[in-house]
Amino acid sequence: MLWIADITAESRPFGVASFTVPGSERRFLLRGGRFGTHSSNENFTPIYYKRILFLAYFNAGVRAVDVRDPYHPREVAYYHPGDHREHRHALRQGRRRRTAARRPIQTNNVEVDDRGYVYAVDRANTGLHILELTGDARRIANLPR
Repeated sequence: MLWIADITAESRPFGVASFTVPGSERRFLLRGGRFGTHSSNENFTPIYYKRILFLAYFNAGVRAVDVRDPYHPREVAYYHPGDHREHRHALRQGRRRRTAARRPIQTNNVEVDDRGYVYAVDRANTGLHILELTGDARRIANLPR
């Protein structure tokens, strides 16, 4: 989960909200691999600062969360690259044949830049995904259409 804390008084922080993927997306719990928040973008890019937080969510990809009202965070966009197909050769009854195994993606890190791009890196070797916002998330970031 993502937990949001009020640290106005640094010696007395307290939680004000939490976020996890919507209930309909809980299917990721059954996919294998890890599920849940791993990391967030950690810079203060002006177009996103205090507006949208990006989360690397392991097998649920990248999640964009509207944090303009920190007491009510809500998902405004997501990206899931799909399962990684791993091709291997297997020995079956003394004969060699090629098989394809599915492995859940594992989005590990997410970063953003001031041009509006989002970069997601996967630890299951599906590579680097370069994303661009659309819809409500693009509007919240005040990016040109």
